[in-house]
Amino acid sequence: MCHQISRDQWDRLVMQCSGLRDVPCKALIAGRNEPLTESLLLLDGMIGRHVASDGEGVTQLVGLQVPGDFVDLHGFPIGVLDHEVRAVSDVRMAVFPHAALSELVRTEPDMMIALWGMTIIDAAIHRYWSFRIGALRGMSRVANFLAEMDVRLRQANTVVRSTFDLPLTQAQIGAACGMTSVHVNRVLRDLREADCCVIRNRRVTIRDRDALQRIGHFDPTFLQLEHV
Repeated sequence: MCHQISRDQWDRLVMQCSGLRDVPCKALIAGRNEPLTESLLLLDGMIGRHVASDGEGVTQLVGLQVPGDFVDLHGFPIGVLDHEVRAVSDVRMAVFPHAALSELVRTEPDMMIALWGMTIIDAAIHRYWSFRIGALRGMSRVANFLAEMDVRLRQANTVVRSTFDLPLTQAQIGAACGMTSVHVNRVLRDLREADCCVIRNRRVTIRDRDALQRIGHFDPTFLQLEHV
């Protein structure tokens, strides 16, 4: 989401970074209701947001963060998250202490608006995930999800010749789409046979972006790309 801010704002934000942090795949990055004193900006890899039930062992993937996204910026004003954040691949993050961010927004009000804007887009992505599961079915859900990842990763400059890494199992894609892994397997075959996209070795190649977006009823407006 850092593509949403100006170069000048980015330069001022970078000055508040206290260092880098590498975290391995599957590691817990932030736990639910645990006190937070810093916010993390994802530089490389992919991170998932998970909501878990108390004592039931049920966990739901409710969001994915890609390079350029703050992992836990909405924990900055309230000090906690209401969900878990875990690495779904090996990741590298930039660390921003909350004390430094507080001083930044106190002295430079435009930075407060910029950071607030990032959390608004993050919330819009969460709403869109609810739309995907609630309004779409089958192949449209998976096509919509892959179209979203394609757009967001292109903004992150990690798509090369219509191909990008997607470090998710079919079960994890199913979790993002409210489907079983068996159903996802069939849908991916259908999308491949329709010559829309191919997933091989956790790499996605988009063959027909327009068709993929049409099948997925995908509208990127919620990402506010016109403000880039």
